[in-house]
Amino acid sequence: MVKRCVVCLKQDTRSATSSFHRFLVDKNLQQLWLTILNRLDLTYVSNHRVCDSHFDSSSFKINKNKNMLITKNSKRLKRGALPMNLVTSTQSTKSTCSVLTQTELDLNDLSNLFEKLSLYEQKIFRTTICIERFRDDDTNIKYFTGFRSYNMFCLVFELLQTHFDDHFIVYPMRNERLPSNSTSSDTCIITKENQFFLFMIRLRRATEEHEIAIFFNISQSTVSRIIIAWTRFVYSVVSSISIWPSKTQVQQNLPFEMKKNYPTVRVIVDCTELKIEKPSNPQAQQDTWSTYKNTNTVKALVGITPNGVVSYISSLYGGATSDRSLLNIIGAGSLIELLEPGDTIMSDRGFALDNQHSHIKLIYPPFLQGKSQLPPSKVIETRVIARHRIHVERCM
Repeated sequence: MVKRCVVCLKQDTRSATSSFHRFLVDKNLQQLWLTILNRLDLTYVSNHRVCDSHFDSSSFKINKNKNMLITKNSKRLKRGALPMNLVTSTQSTKSTCSVLTQTELDLNDLSNLFEKLSLYEQKIFRTTICIERFRDDDTNIKYFTGFRSYNMFCLVFELLQTHFDDHFIVYPMRNERLPSNSTSSDTCIITKENQFFLFMIRLRRATEEHEIAIFFNISQSTVSRIIIAWTRFVYSVVSSISIWPSKTQVQQNLPFEMKKNYPTVRVIVDCTELKIEKPSNPQAQQDTWSTYKNTNTVKALVGITPNGVVSYISSLYGGATSDRSLLNIIGAGSLIELLEPGDTIMSDRGFALDNQHSHIKLIYPPFLQGKSQLPPSKVIETRVIARHRIHVERCM
């Protein structure tokens, strides 16, 4: 078996002049060696070696051969010898360099060197996905994240960063197998800014985790942990911001058509469903089954102001929950609690208000009510409501 140094990975060959030495038998000294050499990850050291470059010359006793020559086999460690500290070893190695070599570089050489490094850095940016690559490319920033520009991306990131220490949960990185094309053993090397960029790509483009892992040269499990951590972090920060506007704000920004037809409308609502994995619990399967989507879903009530700004998002409920039930939920954070007497809700036909909410009015397209067709006035009313209500579907 080829001898190899556990520190610098130097190999023993026929032409090599370095000697290689076993770890001492004493367990305490073994642990001291591992600490000095920064190799506490090693458990079994019986077959490992350390080369002579990590010891001081005073640590050896020399046995010369018959021709009075010193060979690599003639070096023997003294009892209780300790290796040099890695920092000391590095400094002693550097000290062997000639002073002339260290001072040969002039300002022009340094300038050329930095220019080459800059070119290499640009080439790396062009072949990888990272936020630094798109600092001057607002088109791709909008494509990947939805933000209008890089400045807007930075503005949101800085806002989140002010809450980072209070809300962000760092998930421990388990020992994991890296992708074959990974060049780093540190899966935490990705910066916070690029973690947010990764999160926004997943959020905006719905890119698969495996694909994102290839983009950022990290493992898929790391991508998953980053997305989970940032989802919870962003929710903890953003959920504290109230998006419900006052009645005065809504009235001041009413579109002309809405002001002419339905001036008291405070919110336009509709429900949206998101597909989920099939739950293992039979009751959960029943509660989340959607006959409309023909799969297991969660449902939320979404509301917008008459001028198209999202003003309300409910909690998630099972897909089997009806639209009417979602609208009539009472409690902290419910839409009914936010509305004031005299307010009007605009919705589709599937919604209805319970009798206890008589202080609120609901506008929805008229029904046939047993007739074969709607009268002309009701047809016009249906078209007007549909023209205003369609914006909530566009938001979702």
